[in-house]
Amino acid sequence: MKQHFSIVFVLFLACACAHAEETRVAPTGASPLAGPSEVAPGQMSQSKFLGELYAEIARHTPAKSPAGKGEVRASFHVNAQGKVDKVVTDKMSSDALAKAVKQILASVQAPPPPGGGADVSQVFKFH
Repeated sequence: MKQHFSIVFVLFLACACAHAEETRVAPTGASPLAGPSEVAPGQMSQSKFLGELYAEIARHTPAKSPAGKGEVRASFHVNAQGKVDKVVTDKMSSDALAKAVKQILASVQAPPPPGGGADVSQVFKFH
């Protein structure tokens, strides 16, 4: 049984074209008995991890969308080393925007997630 965390997070980037609207995170290596506030010694909390993940995504998001306006929902896995290793996009406005989101996520180097891995869903809106 996996824990599932649902967090609403809006990332406003000054002069940026994309922001995250909704996030769902499920730690892939979490104990089924651990509560959402429990943190193993030496690991960061779920909320701190998400804050650092979104800061890293913001650093890799271009100021102007090369593919125009639109929206993409991406589900992705952050492995134990903090790299995004699987990305699935759906509900996208265009294939070009989906490709842009995949490029952004491929460049992300987040801290190791609590529990050894995390499955994350995020909506990217490009303006």
